[in-house]
Amino acid sequence: MADRPEAPTEVEAPATDQKMADGKALRSEVPRVSHSEWSPPADRPDPVAILEEQAAQRLPDLVPIRYGRMLVSPGTFYRGGAGIMAWDLAHTPTTNLRVQCCGDAHLLNFGMYAAPDRRMVFDLNDFDETLPASFEWDLKRLVASITIAARESGGKPKQARAAAQAAAATYQSRIAELAQMPFLQVWYERTDMTNILTALEQSSKDKSLKQTRKVVEKAEGKTNLGALARYAEKTDQGFKIKSDPPVVDPIPLEHAAQLKELVDTAFATYLETLTPDRRIVISRYHRADFARKVVGVGSVGTRAFMMLLMGDREDDPLFLQFKEAQDSVLEPYAGKSEYRHQGERVVQGQRIMQSASDPFLGWATDAIGAKKDYYLRQLRDMKGSINLAKMDAVRIARYGALCGAVLAHAHARSGDAAQVAGYIGPGPVFAEALADFGDAYADQNELDFKALQDAQKSGRVEVVSGI
Repeated sequence: MADRPEAPTEVEAPATDQKMADGKALRSEVPRVSHSEWSPPADRPDPVAILEEQAAQRLPDLVPIRYGRMLVSPGTFYRGGAGIMAWDLAHTPTTNLRVQCCGDAHLLNFGMYAAPDRRMVFDLNDFDETLPASFEWDLKRLVASITIAARESGGKPKQARAAAQAAAATYQSRIAELAQMPFLQVWYERTDMTNILTALEQSSKDKSLKQTRKVVEKAEGKTNLGALARYAEKTDQGFKIKSDPPVVDPIPLEHAAQLKELVDTAFATYLETLTPDRRIVISRYHRADFARKVVGVGSVGTRAFMMLLMGDREDDPLFLQFKEAQDSVLEPYAGKSEYRHQGERVVQGQRIMQSASDPFLGWATDAIGAKKDYYLRQLRDMKGSINLAKMDAVRIARYGALCGAVLAHAHARSGDAAQVAGYIGPGPVFAEALADFGDAYADQNELDFKALQDAQKSGRVEVVSGI
């Protein structure tokens, strides 16, 4: 009979407990209250100079549109100012508890879309700046965006602060919950819109249900077929993209041999990044038209295109978006990506952070023209987002809390949730510190917004509004 192994003389703490203890120990180096701090260092760069540096790498005819979109409000300025805030975050107390960060986790970079199984999910939906970095950088960007949005909605200072604190507190409780789960369960978790609607239905006094249903219904209508009606028209040569300059500018490939070669080459490299089953799907479609398309706020000026592909039937379109991928704004402070191709950096970061991703995500290289990196995705696939302008501070607080929970899950998919949870702890200290930061940084954002306004008045920057 084999000898039984001797029982250990001491019972070792579970790995999760040890990791939480390691996170807690980090507080001595980076106190949680230190995250409340924000005051601009003496060597802080001119925010307009950062925007001008970015503009030098963008299409010059579109840069004035970018400034015009940023100058609508402090909130739109904030959306375009990820590069400004990246410098600022790197000069705040940093835990170096690294996760795959979004890099631009403001309120409007969360939304709903159709998972490959066609169920509607709610998640992060923009990854242009994604890179491994310290978890609180994402959370601080989210919290500050909530403070700014609550202020713009007419909320009182206490309401704006409460909204920011609620998001941080929800992140805190969700990351603690995820730290106790088996990792495979964490990986499979996702936020279904049906669950959100059910929760709203159970709250009979919640007036958000009707509007949320409208947002879901609108998103469900944003199919490729819906995009065909919006962006294209039938001609003698088949369906072609409608011109709507400068937002949509069709590029007739048949009249530009070099451009056609460029697109052919880029599309071929894209197909190589897809799995064989995805390539089979794309092979059933032919390329019908191609156009330049202005997108977003922060991305305006980078190269972005839309491609119309058609199947064998007139009711079978597929729209793909080519979007230029530049270096992440976090790179100077968090280190270079492991991926040399910036499009691959975006795609792989998205797949890591999202609970379900577009099956046609891929990347491509413009090897003939400007030699730029791109990533590709579906242009419209039942995507939807809330309208902050129609929300008061109370509803922004609820929405921000949902975003905080989703961000915690996105971080837990790559980072050590137990260490993060151990560092944050169960009390209100961390959430209160983040709310303080949100207040201080919202003030800074207003000053930076005014700096861009002054740059427009002085003629330093050219601005095109209303586009």
